Amino acid sequence: MTAGNERAATVRPRITRALPGAEDRATANARMIALLARPDPGPVAAHLALLHFTGRRSGHAYTVPAGVHRIGSALYVATGSSWRHNFNPAAEGELTWNGKRTAARFALVTDPELTARGYLELYERYGAEAAQRRLGITVDDSGPAPALEDFRAAVTGVPLALVTVTLGTGGTDELAMNERTSR
Repeated sequence: MTAGNERAATVRPRITRALPGAEDRATANARMIALLARPDPGPVAAHLALLHFTGRRSGHAYTVPAGVHRIGSALYVATGSSWRHNFNPAAEGELTWNGKRTAARFALVTDPELTARGYLELYERYGAEAAQRRLGITVDDSGPAPALEDFRAAVTGVPLALVTVTLGTGGTDELAMNERTSR
């Protein structure tokens, strides 16, 4: 192993997932599902939604809370959770956002470069503190702001993923316009 390879092997990734323990995560998810399923869920529903889908292998119905983000003209969910695999290939489901439930199609983004660029754009848009909370990541801030290369490494190493959300007809524009980028 050369000196350069030794250094590369010991460098800690700058971006990691920030996950509470399984019990805390289950409690928080249950609380968010109850809140976001209400007809008037309040301001938290501007950037959090419920994804309703059927497990690809199990056939079980799932409802998971997730952040919804606009990148360009498309909607995405940013996640590293294993449920993302249900959307490769794409899957039909529903999205509850701002108290409204609508048909949706979910598709896992399989292009690592598009995923890395998407995460970088969201990180820069939300700012360091809010981005870490909204994207479920932790960034080692001992150096400069994370760059595209840091997000490329996180996409393959953490892993980080994006899921495209295509809303069904009826209220698509109204739902899409409600996403806020407040910090």
